[in-house]
Amino acid sequence: MMAEELENNLSRCNHCIMTEATPGIGFDHDHVCNYCRDFKNIEPKGESALLQILENAGSNRGRYDCIVNISGGRDSSFTILKMVKDYGLKVLAVNYANPFTHELAADNIQKITRILKVKLVSFSFSEGFHQKIVRANLLALAKKPDPAMVPMVCISCKLIWKNILDIANAHKIGLIVSGGNLYEQTVFKRALLGGRADQSVSEYYTNYVFGLVKHAARNYRFLRPQTLIPTVKGYFYSNPYSPMVRWKGRHIDKVDLFHYLPWNENLVINRISDELNWRSPDDNSGSWRFDCRIGHLKDYLYLKLLGITEKDDFYSQLIRDGKISRDEAIKRVEQENRVNMNELKQLMKSINLDIGILDSIKPQ
Repeated sequence: MMAEELENNLSRCNHCIMTEATPGIGFDHDHVCNYCRDFKNIEPKGESALLQILENAGSNRGRYDCIVNISGGRDSSFTILKMVKDYGLKVLAVNYANPFTHELAADNIQKITRILKVKLVSFSFSEGFHQKIVRANLLALAKKPDPAMVPMVCISCKLIWKNILDIANAHKIGLIVSGGNLYEQTVFKRALLGGRADQSVSEYYTNYVFGLVKHAARNYRFLRPQTLIPTVKGYFYSNPYSPMVRWKGRHIDKVDLFHYLPWNENLVINRISDELNWRSPDDNSGSWRFDCRIGHLKDYLYLKLLGITEKDDFYSQLIRDGKISRDEAIKRVEQENRVNMNELKQLMKSINLDIGILDSIKPQ
């Protein structure tokens, strides 16, 4: 059973679907939010710019032209399809063997690499490491709930860039391609850390670090070694703009596909479904970020603390850019923000915590 939906009666912006509880939000006399008023249309860099990077990678004449970091989710699956079938690159697929990976995502990875005939390299952390980090950060959050610290339950995945760079250097690969897109730059998470929606990536990264330190300092449990050490490592390796990734990968191009190509959901899903036999769950949870079950936990936490999830923000960005209607967005979040309590119980069991601890996580 799909269990319960965390209901709220918060009014939404008349243009997008963000609610009055969204951090940093304000409304004009037409009840249109400042995020809509300040939004600038997203303009990808263009395929010609991407092709130039790919051409440089292909001139390497090594065994592989690029790495694609594949999770079994929607956008990384499309990315590897584009690199292999459309651009003819020799791809090395790299996957973090996440203990919280959805079984359908794991199956997608095996099918995709088999169909595209690409080599798959998987890596993992020491046994139980990821589970312990999720547990420690969730316990810290339960003691002093703070929506700005919800991303800490995902901090372990911030460490994977070190491994990806090590693999790239070992195989002398000069290009890493990921499936990120600009609509995923969640504005309410920026506001929680004191940032602005229109900040550049480098500005946001600096703000992210200082904002995180500020919020962590309010809860000493985040300063314990089991939480602090992975957080500090995550700072140095969290994304292509972090210090160690920029230094250690200074000779490696790092590309997010949908920073160059327009993101088209129907095209993405149709192609990966038809050509790669890709699948997502049939439980109305949506196709975005289903691949890791921690995403479901984050949705639950954001719903409890703010009444919205990253999906509300994601679809609001698509509304502003004319990619989806407001009615369609509302329909989607009504379905996709439902909480599957059975799945949540299984996740909590895997980190050796009773689900009852989540009852203590409430707005302060």
